[in-house]
Amino acid sequence: MRTADDLRRRWLEILPGLFARTGMWAATGGEMDKACVGLLRDLCFLDERDDEPQRALTAIGGRFGSTSVDGYLAGMFGARGSRAAEVASVFAEHFHRLGYLTPARVLDGKAFAPLHDVDVWIGGRDVRHSEVEAAFGEPSLVVDKRVWCYAPEDGSGWVHFDGWDDAPTRYSPERGGFTLRAETDLLVRDVRVPAAGYGEGILLTRFGEAVRWNARHSRPGRRTD
Repeated sequence: MRTADDLRRRWLEILPGLFARTGMWAATGGEMDKACVGLLRDLCFLDERDDEPQRALTAIGGRFGSTSVDGYLAGMFGARGSRAAEVASVFAEHFHRLGYLTPARVLDGKAFAPLHDVDVWIGGRDVRHSEVEAAFGEPSLVVDKRVWCYAPEDGSGWVHFDGWDDAPTRYSPERGGFTLRAETDLLVRDVRVPAAGYGEGILLTRFGEAVRWNARHSRPGRRTD
């Protein structure tokens, strides 16, 4: 019969895969939210940390509202896409805080200092993930090859760079069918920085502004290019 230690070890082994390939665990942001909450509650129950799951959910709700991360980002950028990676990245910070997740890199004060001025660095321009890594170094965690996460060692809050690709299909006369044109070096849509209040700490790149505008003003059958 498996012991409590076996269960704990198994659940901790799940975490890296959950963040690396979110699509294997959830098709939508809402499903990812449920998966992360369930895993967090199980681990905390086993470790007799009964107050921690609610503490995490209260912090997330205070920042993103009653619809949590998935609903907030859908309201800002439209319902297209799953947002599972963004949801997972938010919970990754709490798994790390509780000692359940060990990021590949944790930034000391000197390494993290430039990220305090990330709003100036972006400056309303277009930015790609390669530029983020060139400026701030290797991320602490990459979620689903789409969200670059930077974790400070002092626990003051993670910084997340949300990459986004609409992955449009185009008809190819040569192939006689539709092909997927996906980016390999994603444009950053927004940067999420530490914040306590609702709707705070979301910095948009120029691309992100365009995605938000398109989500608010496009209509079915209407061209937006």
